[in-house]
Amino acid sequence: MTLLLSTTDTERQTRSADLAGFPPKPPRSKLEPHRELIRELRRKGRTYREVARLFHERLGLHVALSTLHSFVKVRAKHRKRTQFELPPVGLGAESPALERVAALKAKSAVRESKRARFVFRENEPLT
Repeated sequence: MTLLLSTTDTERQTRSADLAGFPPKPPRSKLEPHRELIRELRRKGRTYREVARLFHERLGLHVALSTLHSFVKVRAKHRKRTQFELPPVGLGAESPALERVAALKAKSAVRESKRARFVFRENEPLT
């Protein structure tokens, strides 16, 4: 079995060496050379329409708004969602918000217990 694994490793190394000889593919998008410019304009709050107009006027490059949007969306880094930590429970004085929530829960429990059960009486109107 060791012989089999070493053969597989050798094949992988050979394939990696073969693939390393290939030149990198040229970018498929006409916007790739202007990637940083687009990023800076978007960071400064420019709309896709304004970016497209700027490309047309300054660079003579006709770009559809949807092309710009797709270009930015595909290359956008996935933003990490901020995780908020909750304060530890019961260690310090409770916040007023937590006290209000507890009071509302207690109030609704009292209301539910006071509700009368429906009883049908043939001679009385429904209430």
